[in-house]
Amino acid sequence: MNDPVQKIIVLGGGSAGFLAAITMKKRMPNLQVLVIHSSKIPIIGVGEGSTFTMPQYLHGYLGLNPAVFHEMVKPTYKLGIRFLWGPRDRFHYTFKAQLDARLSNMPKANGFYCMDDFRYAELNASLMEHDKAFERQGDGGPLVNTDVAYHLENVPFVQFLERAAVEVGVEIEDDLVKGVEQDENGISKLHLESGKEETADLYIDCSGFRSELLGKALEEPFIDYSSSLYCDRAIAGGWGRTDEVLKPYTTAETMDAGWAWQIEHDHIINRGYVYSSSFLSDDEAEEEFLRKNPKVEDPRLIKFGSGAYERSWVKNVVALGNSSGFVEPLEATSLAVICEHSAKLVQTLADSDLRIHSTGRKYYNRATKVTWDAIRRFLAMHYKFNTRIETPFWKACQEDTDLAGAEEIIEYYETSGPGLMWANYAMGQNDPFGWEGYLVMMVGQKVSHQEDYTVSSEEDAVWKQYQESMKQRAENAFSMREALDMIRSDGWQWKPDFYPNASPWGA
Repeated sequence: MNDPVQKIIVLGGGSAGFLAAITMKKRMPNLQVLVIHSSKIPIIGVGEGSTFTMPQYLHGYLGLNPAVFHEMVKPTYKLGIRFLWGPRDRFHYTFKAQLDARLSNMPKANGFYCMDDFRYAELNASLMEHDKAFERQGDGGPLVNTDVAYHLENVPFVQFLERAAVEVGVEIEDDLVKGVEQDENGISKLHLESGKEETADLYIDCSGFRSELLGKALEEPFIDYSSSLYCDRAIAGGWGRTDEVLKPYTTAETMDAGWAWQIEHDHIINRGYVYSSSFLSDDEAEEEFLRKNPKVEDPRLIKFGSGAYERSWVKNVVALGNSSGFVEPLEATSLAVICEHSAKLVQTLADSDLRIHSTGRKYYNRATKVTWDAIRRFLAMHYKFNTRIETPFWKACQEDTDLAGAEEIIEYYETSGPGLMWANYAMGQNDPFGWEGYLVMMVGQKVSHQEDYTVSSEEDAVWKQYQESMKQRAENAFSMREALDMIRSDGWQWKPDFYPNASPWGA
């Protein structure tokens, strides 16, 4: 396969398909990019959270106008996740360093001073503690940085992406694939419901859970994560917002056989319960969900399996999004993985002058496997150490969860506490969550460790003074509603270089 790729077919629309198509066309404008998707397949209309890399990717790497995005999609901002998890009343996971940092006048990393209380270990966590969104700038406006994420409603988001795809020159066909032909290079032809036939040099499979090309046609083996992640169902619903505070974070709340999310939108509060059908029937799960969330309207059941295909790129097919793998949305990894892998794919093609080489394929697959393995082990830790309630589900999680490679990380923490020296060696290279992520979940869940450090009275005074300064800054900040009103106003101007024109992953 030494001829350069000239045409790419993206099978499937949705966020994965259109993000992939826009990435290919924006970064390599001479490529012909065709999206084949069907209006007969509905968009899953759930609320969606992201990580801080998502706005950077959309508006920096892809150059999609943030003003148009805010007008069409009306996102709200997400500073992190509030965990109602473990023995603490709550703790906050943000996209900035809380514990994996050290004040210049302190001898130890912040984590050593947060074992009892780290509500004010960092500004964004402090803002979350007070349901505030952004600090006030000198000009009176909100100080928006690139270390925050979005909450999105999926339907307007996909509509925005489809419009952006058309504007950059992506072709779109509304059709269904009814048959697939193969040869020694992979997929050779797609037969469509309309009677048309389409061919390409490279196929990007974004057909969702169906995985039409990678899973069904090429029969790539699927790696099941159920020994680490027991949940296989979700009940999703929501209600119209009335006088509820518009919160600047996703909430993840411990439930009897799993956990519930809450995602904040302008006029809707999106709520869902992720659970294990081995411990709770669908009817029992719905009863618990509605009992704790009586405002929920039209709850609907979603079935899923956690896992990933052994390889994401096989022959001339690359799978992205749910076609490549899926894990529950506990850390909002879905959109981040789509963006990261799209960027790595387009750079792999650019480096090989658009030729498909076995070497590029090998290292792309190695990189995507690192991502999926890291997500699996990180989420497994959420379950292994959550002692908030004692139910059969959570007892099984504590006793039997397969940490899937996180053992050395846990061993390092249990012997060294929230130290920093050898953390990168315990994690391995290119872990997407970093030592900060692991520290927040371990300190947040009060995982015990042997490093018995006594905080001096001088250190305690310095730390408390720092916390008080964080608290005061948060108390004086904008609420989410106040900030959004200003950001969406005609007077708000986005600086041209606000988002860097580079992939957050260095691709």
